[in-house]
Amino acid sequence: MVSLSVIIPVYDEVGSIGPLLADLEAVLDHVERSSEIVVVDDGSRDGTAEVLEERRQMSRRLRVLRLRTNFGQTAAMAAGFDAARGDVLITMDGDRQNDPTDIPGLLADIDAGHDIVSGWRRDRRDSFLSRILPSMVANRILAKITGVNLHDFGCTLKAYRADFIRRVHLYGDMHRFIPGLGAAVGARVGERVVAHHPRQRGVSKYGIGRTFMLLTDMVVLRMLVRFSGQPLHYFGLLGIATFVLSSAVAFVAFVDTTDLTLVNYSTVVMPAVAVLGFCLSISFVMMGLLCELALRSRSARETAYAPLFRLEEFG
Repeated sequence: MVSLSVIIPVYDEVGSIGPLLADLEAVLDHVERSSEIVVVDDGSRDGTAEVLEERRQMSRRLRVLRLRTNFGQTAAMAAGFDAARGDVLITMDGDRQNDPTDIPGLLADIDAGHDIVSGWRRDRRDSFLSRILPSMVANRILAKITGVNLHDFGCTLKAYRADFIRRVHLYGDMHRFIPGLGAAVGARVGERVVAHHPRQRGVSKYGIGRTFMLLTDMVVLRMLVRFSGQPLHYFGLLGIATFVLSSAVAFVAFVDTTDLTLVNYSTVVMPAVAVLGFCLSISFVMMGLLCELALRSRSARETAYAPLFRLEEFG
């Protein structure tokens, strides 16, 4: 019976994954829990798969999942969560910037009653302009959106109770939002300061360009956190706002607000806008009703979150 699963998504980390696994095994040898290591190879093409196979033959803990191509960190984490057998799951990066010696502290916080414990890279060893500054801004916004007061949503080093993390459906690029999504289903979220080391080998897969994609993800997160259980509330608000706006346009189009007499109908732009607004308001309400039906259909949920990737397991 496995009590602890350490999940590591990797992509082209041939120079880092071997030393990381050696350090991790040394830490787990002193943890009083039965443990496993689940490495998800997200379509690496630099020799990472060969290193993992060599390590797997030498380790009783290591399991390797290989995705057929590069699906991204969120998909790799979701594959690891599905495959993990432990009651407590810990995720960490494969570039050796996270320190395995922080794992006992995360486990202590889980044992203290938290369902999710997020690492805080207080002394982060990355470029300030391209990584730290955008992250600081994003963390402030995410804390406001989710209501979870964390300093570092983007730190991969986190600990989860398995029963809570499996209620969170991951897709797109949502792995950094897990604490907020977990809090939305009732998880107790905590934070612990963890070490962060400069990258020694390989290149970062993230840059400032990710910041712009993060903005659109935040809109989705806001909807998921506030309206995931009642989507009609979200679309209903849009429908009401559109209806009120189109009613105002229709009033201006047909009534002279000065003497309340009918105006000249020589232009058709504003009446057309009003009609379009009415149609949109009805569409929003109908969309909300359809979402409510889909939410209450178990088969629809299973279809929506079905895995979009195929993988092979070794070990």
